[in-house]
Amino acid sequence: MATVLSIIEDALREINVIAETDSASPEQGQFGVRKLNQMMAVWRETKDIDLGYFSHPDTNGTMPTPEWSELAITTGLAIVIAPKYGATVSVELAAVAQSAISSVQTKLQVEKKKGVDLSHLPIGSGHYGRGNNILTDS
Repeated sequence: MATVLSIIEDALREINVIAETDSASPEQGQFGVRKLNQMMAVWRETKDIDLGYFSHPDTNGTMPTPEWSELAITTGLAIVIAPKYGATVSVELAAVAQSAISSVQTKLQVEKKKGVDLSHLPIGSGHYGRGNNILTDS
């Protein structure tokens, strides 16, 4: 499971602000966590992407989000923080972010529908008969 700091550092690496072996400065960490909190709030409120994230006061702590959502969060954050550092977002990074965010939205939609109970709906009638069981032909 990722930490808040590791997500921020990965985002900084995606836009080449820090090298692979470098760590984020305290200032980069604080800016990153502020933007991460803002981005996740926007996702929850406007994109219906609720991953269980809660606002963090600093870079300490574990990400309270599923592992399968980390690519979307990291690449999304990279795009959000790029202007601050004068970084250009590559077409490839933008495509990865868009694909990852779409995948997260799809997974959340599927998860919502799994719990839907349709037993209260009528069987219906139509050309093929009413309420026949295709397994027992009754």
